[in-house]
Amino acid sequence: MTFPLSIYSLDRTIFEGKATALTIPGEDGELQILANHTPLICRLKDGDVKIEGEDGVTKKIPIAGGVIEVRSDEVVALVNF
Repeated sequence: MTFPLSIYSLDRTIFEGKATALTIPGEDGELQILANHTPLICRLKDGDVKIEGEDGVTKKIPIAGGVIEVRSDEVVALVNF
C-alpha cells in the first residue's frame, strides 16, 4: 500500500511521488510512516530521511531539521540542509 509524499526545501522540491514507507529523524526519536498512519505534526532533527518508493528502491536524504505533517490523504515534509 502506498501514500502520496512530498518533501520540499526552501528553494526546491526534493521528492514528489508515492512511497510505501518513510523513516524520519523526529526530535524524540526515529519514526516510520506507513499508509493510513495516524495524522500528526512533528519537528525533525538532523539525520537521514529514508524513502521506500513504490518501485522498491530506498532513497536516503540527509537533512538538518525541519517539520513533517502526516494527513489522512498525504504526507508533506519541509526540510533544511
